[in-house]
Amino acid sequence: MYFTTHLSCGLFCGALTKNSLGALCLGLVSHAALDMIPHHDYDSVGRAAVDIASGLVILSAMQTLFPGLSGPLLWGAIGGTIPDLEVALRRIFPGYKLRRLFPSHSGLLPHPQREFPKGVLVQFAIIAVCLFFCFSLGR
Repeated sequence: MYFTTHLSCGLFCGALTKNSLGALCLGLVSHAALDMIPHHDYDSVGRAAVDIASGLVILSAMQTLFPGLSGPLLWGAIGGTIPDLEVALRRIFPGYKLRRLFPSHSGLLPHPQREFPKGVLVQFAIIAVCLFFCFSLGR
């Protein structure tokens, strides 16, 4: 899954729980759940950089729009995205040797892939739904 997809779901978790710890925990759960949906993963650092920048703009906008939920939104986003740090470290540092720990990265949970463009369209739909509900709950 793309960073922005995980981040959007994490934002939804923050808006839903309105609690930083709950948002962090639910964000971690959402990461595993999203990874089990057939999706497309990018394979270049350039695409990853654009995706991360887009996600950070969305995070900043949501925190500005809903300042009363700023903490839960941030912690939900962190919970939703932080598991991919172990994947990013392997891509950035080829000599990185620590084994993958997160269940959907280690093989404990399925992590099915779908070819472009279907795997991207699935993610756009998830982002749209998560942000819609985040806006609805944030008001």
